[in-house]
Amino acid sequence: MLELFALPETPAEELDCLTCSACCRGHAGVILVTVEDLLRFRDAGRPELAQRIVPGHFSEEAMETRADNSCVHLGRPGLPHHCSIYEIRPNICGAFERGGWQCLEARRFDARAKAEDV
Repeated sequence: MLELFALPETPAEELDCLTCSACCRGHAGVILVTVEDLLRFRDAGRPELAQRIVPGHFSEEAMETRADNSCVHLGRPGLPHHCSIYEIRPNICGAFERGGWQCLEARRFDARAKAEDV
């Protein structure tokens, strides 16, 4: 039976990305990487980031994910919801709108996955 997971109505400014990170988890291949991103990684002295790229959705390249489908760059020591490459993260990450429909969908998916783990 399909079970819906509704989230409470919360204004976007009250959503805290640093306690959530649902947008960085859940589906392999959706954190897409562009040629511009790859050039930025190289220019920032981080060419090894290009070695963590895998085939993604829509015949694009994507960030590699862990077994739990979280981005390999999610988490810093003591800060599990922080991006370890935030300053040079892919463009798609910077364009992700807190409180937008994709954010809310990621949060619903995350709530559903957590409920299934219980």
